[in-house]
Formats: sequence, structure tokens, C-alpha cells
Amino acid sequence: MKKLASLILFLLPVFIIAQEGFTVKAKFDQLGNNKVKASYFKNGKNIYDTLVANKKGVVLWEGRVDEPQIVRMEVLDSTLILRVGKAASAPPFLMFVLTNAAITITGDAKEAYASSIKSKDKEIVDYETYRKDEIAFNRAYWELQKELNRKLNAKDTVGNAVIMGKLSVLRKENQQIRMKFIDAHPASFSSVLMLTNLFLVMSNEDMYRRYSAIDQRYKDTKAYTSLGLKVESNRRTAIGQPMIPFSLVGVDGKQVNTADLKGKIILLDFWGSWCVPCRKSHPALKELYAKYKSRGLEIIGISNEAFSAGGNKAQQDASWRKAIKEDGIDWLHVLNDADINDLAKSHDINGYPTKFLIDRNGKFVLKILGTSENLHKTLEQKLAALMPD
Repeated sequence: MKKLASLILFLLPVFIIAQEGFTVKAKFDQLGNNKVKASYFKNGKNIYDTLVANKKGVVLWEGRVDEPQIVRMEVLDSTLILRVGKAASAPPFLMFVLTNAAITITGDAKEAYASSIKSKDKEIVDYETYRKDEIAFNRAYWELQKELNRKLNAKDTVGNAVIMGKLSVLRKENQQIRMKFIDAHPASFSSVLMLTNLFLVMSNEDMYRRYSAIDQRYKDTKAYTSLGLKVESNRRTAIGQPMIPFSLVGVDGKQVNTADLKGKIILLDFWGSWCVPCRKSHPALKELYAKYKSRGLEIIGISNEAFSAGGNKAQQDASWRKAIKEDGIDWLHVLNDADINDLAKSHDINGYPTKFLIDRNGKFVLKILGTSENLHKTLEQKLAALMPD
């Protein structure tokens, strides 16, 4: 028994040391003098580590994560970047689950996303069953992207719509593959991580069902807790749910209180002065406002300026007011303030612009993310149905 106890005491520190952090060893053929960038999440911030291969061509990355997370790694090779004018597209990233374990990566620097990943960690092994399909998706998607890039640079527009259609089909197929993985692996932490990135493509019902099926052993993790908050927030803005009331000081210094708009059709427009698509949508939105204001439409612009001015509230306020004046948008406006009432968080805003349409009964009837002619037509048709001549 004394010998056994001594053996346990000897092995225990070794086990603890092995779990203290992660060690990633990556070997990329054709890396040359190019560096490698790895990014992960730590203490509420995105961390970017720039790595250089040693004399043996091995890129060593070490650190520690509080819990598993999906990270990305990319080879910083400028020759792989696709350019059309000032726009640039980078190759697909190498995405994998990072845990405090030993991980070995081997591949080609020209196609890093297709690298092989080996580890004894169960979470990493689980995710690799999905990544086999993701590699095929990334390869097909990148080839189409390169073809489209060549045509755009040659100012050749013939067949571009077909290529865009194929890209859209691939994206939807990849989303389905991820959902199938989550359904088949409710006990995998990777499912928690993957669900977090599917809010924009999954119905509230499907998201809640998959979230509820996740193994409860993860309920105290940061990722699961964060996911739960997003699920509940997303459900609060589902079609048919009552609007989330708020009252904030408007751009003119007067209080903007949703309670004062009872009986009106309300359009919440989440935007920002820094958001080009948001501001490009303003002219068409002004036309709708001019047409439907007399019938009971009110627009509340909710600007989030934290992305352009950071935590400096004076700069946020200045950028907000300047954009309103420049665009000539004369509806109600409030500035999102995370310290007073974080409307972007309570409405689970994952992209800009995002618009919510609320009927005369104060219930959500439409949610639109992004801007396009088709989305604008959808909004216009819904307004026409709610406020007929």
C-alpha cells in the first residue's frame, strides 16, 4: 500500500502538469519565411499570436485556455490573397478545437485549412469528424471564389450569377453538415461551440431544441452560459413575441419611450455610422418613411458606435450625430449605451444593419439582417400589408 501511495503521489503532479496548458506543434510544407497567426479568446478578448517556424520548420504554439474553444490558424502568405480593387479575400482558415492538450498539425502552407490534426483529446477528435467534411467544403468554396475573382478582375460578368448561386448552395450545405454534427454529438463540447455560430441561419425553435439537448454537464461553462443568454435573447425577439420596451434620451434631447408609440407600426433600425451597408440602406428607408409615416409608421434608429469610437462616449456621440446629419434621416434616434441599456445585447444583434418590424399590437412581425433589394422588397411588402391604402 505504501508503494502504491508513493506511485500515486509521483504520478499526480505529472498529470496536473500535462493539463496546465496546450502545446500545438505545426509543420507546414512550403511555409518558407512566412509567419503563422493563431487567434483565440482569453479574458473576454481576442488574442492574436504571431508564430515563426524554428530551424526544423516546426511552428510551436503554447498557452492555456479556460475551456475548449474553436480557434483559427492562418499562414500569412500575401501571394494567397485574392484582390479585386481595394477588396481582398483570404483563403479559408484552419479551424480546430483547442483544449489544454498536445496537438500535432501537418499540412501544406498553400492549403493550411486542409491540414491533418492529431490529438488524444476527445473534444478534438470529435470535432475532426466534422472537419473532414469542412475541408471538402472549403476546397470547393475557395476554387469558386478564385474563379469569380479572375472574372471580376477581367471585368467578365458572364456567368457570375451562377457562381454566386453555387457559393450560396455550398454555404447552406455546410450549415446542414454542422447541424447534423450537433444532433449526433449532444455530449460533445464542440456542439456548444458550433451552435453559437449558427444563430443567423437557424430558427428560434430549432436553436432552442438543440440547446436543450446539449449535455447538462456543461451548464456551468462560460460557453454554455453565454449560449443560453443568446438563446433566451433570441427567443424574446421571435415573431409573435411582444417588443422589448425601452426609454432613452434621443438625439434631440427628448425622451424616446416606446410606450408613447402605442398603436403605431414601429421599425427598429440597428445601425452605425461606421457601417457602410447600413448607410447605403438609408435612402430607400427614407422613401418608405415618407410614404408610410402618415399611416402610422415610426422608425427608431438605434446606433451602436462602440465599433468606431471604442469606449470614448464623446466620440461615439459625435460620430452618431454627424452621420444622422449627413444622411438626412429625420426619424427618432437613440445611441446604444451598454452602461445604461444595452439594446444591441437585449435584441441579440449579431450583424448590422438589423431591422425589427413591430405591429400595432406591439409584437415582432419581421426581422431582417443585412441589406439588399430583395430584403427591402420584403420590408416594403410587409409595411403595405400592415398599412394598406
